[in-house]
Amino acid sequence: MVQLDNFFQIYLGKKWLLNEEFKVMVGLDPEEKKERWAKLSEIKTKLTEAYEAKEQTFKMAQINEQLEKDVVDISLDIAHENWSYSLLAEIRRDAEEICKWMWFVMEYGTDVVTKFENFESVNIPLTHPATEMHDTIYLNDKDANGENLILRTHTSSMQNYLIKKYWLPLKAVVPGRTYRFENMDASHDTMFYQMEWIVIDKDISIAHFKEMITKLLSALLHKNVETRMRPWYFPFVEPGFEIDVRYEVYNKENWKKELSNWMEILGAGMIHPNVLKEAGVDSTQRSWFAFGVWISRLAAVRYGIKDIRYFTNGDLRFAKSFA
Repeated sequence: MVQLDNFFQIYLGKKWLLNEEFKVMVGLDPEEKKERWAKLSEIKTKLTEAYEAKEQTFKMAQINEQLEKDVVDISLDIAHENWSYSLLAEIRRDAEEICKWMWFVMEYGTDVVTKFENFESVNIPLTHPATEMHDTIYLNDKDANGENLILRTHTSSMQNYLIKKYWLPLKAVVPGRTYRFENMDASHDTMFYQMEWIVIDKDISIAHFKEMITKLLSALLHKNVETRMRPWYFPFVEPGFEIDVRYEVYNKENWKKELSNWMEILGAGMIHPNVLKEAGVDSTQRSWFAFGVWISRLAAVRYGIKDIRYFTNGDLRFAKSFA
């Protein structure tokens, strides 16, 4: 490597040998200058290529030497102590496993979507407040129509795509990251994991939905939950509901079982006819429902955690306490 450095200094460095030859051209006529410049440039190019090729050879030799030193025998039986999935990954995997047994199609989608996918395809007009900068994170990259791409604010952005891809009847679930420009506190974050369930078939009723959501939440929360539905407005469903849950807990004072307070857990409803129309579905021939839940909220209820920021702040003391 020292010899290579010396070669560079002599032939290609600031005081390189060809420099004197280039200086001689000052007194030459235009034709001679042109011919001499071409020859000297060719020599310089060959020297540069030779130097770079040799340098690459040395670098590869160093990398291979280091790799030989760092070889790990993956056949060794190495004991892994005190490892586990993160709480978010654990509850997400549980939810995905349940959905597989229930014959749901699973799609993760992409974090970056178009404004059409995120808003218009699910009956949210571009004049809706949710499209403003205080809710939605816009990117500099553009889509095919010249519109700014965005980070999806909900996994509902996959509904139109899923209907068109799999057609009907459809049972699908979309787990994934979503993003909103929010102030972080004990129950809100700028990035959170969400899961979206979509069911479209004939003769589907709200009773089917309530039964399914009660059993699903009971399985995910490891508790026998009671659910209630409150009317609520979401642009992409009609009618829409907020789903609250409560379950048995121990009173720490007398250690007797009692019901917890009602807790809002997710939003849901019967998919809006405009959403189906956008996907080419005749809403008079089908019935449907959809609901979405924050994985962080489920994990917080399941493990009794008061602040969802613990899931993502990288504190190993928190992670190890659940290992």
